[in-house]
Amino acid sequence: MDISGYLRRINYNGIVYRDLASLRELQYNHVFSIPFETLDIHNQVPILLQINFLYQKVIHDNRGGYCYELNVLFHNLLTHCGFDVRMIGGRLHHGNGKFGREFEHMALIVELKGRQWLVDVGYGDFSLMPLAIMPGEIQSDGRNFYQVIDPVVVDGRSYLGVAKWNASKQDFKLDYVFTLTPRVLEDFYSMNEYHQTSPDSHFRRSVICTLPTKDGRISMINNKLIRTENGKRQVRIIQSDDQRDEILEKYFHMDMVYLL
Repeated sequence: MDISGYLRRINYNGIVYRDLASLRELQYNHVFSIPFETLDIHNQVPILLQINFLYQKVIHDNRGGYCYELNVLFHNLLTHCGFDVRMIGGRLHHGNGKFGREFEHMALIVELKGRQWLVDVGYGDFSLMPLAIMPGEIQSDGRNFYQVIDPVVVDGRSYLGVAKWNASKQDFKLDYVFTLTPRVLEDFYSMNEYHQTSPDSHFRRSVICTLPTKDGRISMINNKLIRTENGKRQVRIIQSDDQRDEILEKYFHMDMVYLL
């Protein structure tokens, strides 16, 4: 993998040190540069969890991806930069106390000077910074507040959970649960296939492309373009495929040659 090409893709211009400051900058730049998107699933283009394939798609072809793609790539980048990093599995919280399957989500744990950090560049609207695995401590990424919860019991098993502050409900809303158990790429093959092929998969039913912006977030969800700036939300209906392509080029910087 061409590390210099990866760093250019995420607009990282400095030296990468094995410290928290570099890790924070890498994650911040990554989520602002590479969108969470599910266009290949919508277009029935197989997603292969192979480094060369993912590098070509995301880094060279200027695309985005979903959790497995983006966190696999970021894991590889951090490993090449000397970080102590491992993949972990998670289960998404679908509301009303319902959770998804094991390995439904992939995230990363980075260990620095004896402290563990949750790193996730493949969730979408999530923390812009690493979160310390310090249950109960309220943490901020400069935009939202988060909290790691221990324990969260699901189906009789104990997990860690990560929750985001919900201002309207004045409470923390659980995003997903996870364990610190190290995983290998093959552990996620089955769920990667499920997300792409099952009629029950959320990603089969919805086209998603989203990026944080300086003042909020911009998202394309199905036939809607949703822009949030300084807490104000604007929704625009996408009228045609041509208009969708223009939006992907303008707001998400995608070269449509690679989507044909």
